[in-house]
Amino acid sequence: MKTLPSTLLGVAAAVALLAAPCSSQAAQVTFYVDSTQSSLTLSGSAFGLPFNEQAPGSLVTSFAGTITADLTGGVLTFTGGSAITALVSSGGAFSTAPNTLDGPGNYGVKANGFITGYGVADINGAYRNLVFDITAGTAQAGTAPSGMTLSLTAGDLDYGVYLNSSPFQAESSSLVGKGGANSSAALISLTDTTLTLPVHINTGLYSNRMEDYQGTLVAVIPEPSALTLAGLGLVALVGRLCSRGRRG
Repeated sequence: MKTLPSTLLGVAAAVALLAAPCSSQAAQVTFYVDSTQSSLTLSGSAFGLPFNEQAPGSLVTSFAGTITADLTGGVLTFTGGSAITALVSSGGAFSTAPNTLDGPGNYGVKANGFITGYGVADINGAYRNLVFDITAGTAQAGTAPSGMTLSLTAGDLDYGVYLNSSPFQAESSSLVGKGGANSSAALISLTDTTLTLPVHINTGLYSNRMEDYQGTLVAVIPEPSALTLAGLGLVALVGRLCSRGRRG
């Protein structure tokens, strides 16, 4: 079966656009997360003991992936579909002892101290394969995130616990569904090509632990092709025609 040339597909898309109801002006956009400018720092606790880094820099990691939203009148509205993916930390292989799952991860944590009723605990953990989605909220230039929530669609914590110097626990825990509201008070930057999104998420206490992620995600729209620019011109034309129609 023969397929339509891309130019004809572009014409077909333009015809569909011109036939669309004027009341619907939202456009879905996808930004690509720039890993050289995007990172989140992890803090938190386990059994009330604060996280420390296993190796220099093991509580900070970069992110890549995509951010998808509907754009209407300069406002991004999030309903899911993003895949903000943590990169493997340069901190090396992380310990999960007395678990046996040592190796690379997104974050490497440790905690130690006295737990009332138990004794002295030494905890080692590796956060792995983390992927966040933005499931709700809006973003607009010059404002803080509004009603925004981020939730993990993938990720695990592999960890081990020594209690009074003896092996006590060795587990792997799914982090899917963990996340929270983006409570950052920093302002968003949004241009035609770049989204700079401040992030501060606290999961709250669950399963005797808590995670807090804080940092900035910078995501860009690649330079548009000539065909894309032509399409944007058609969008502008439709907007003008719709505006005239409403005035008429």
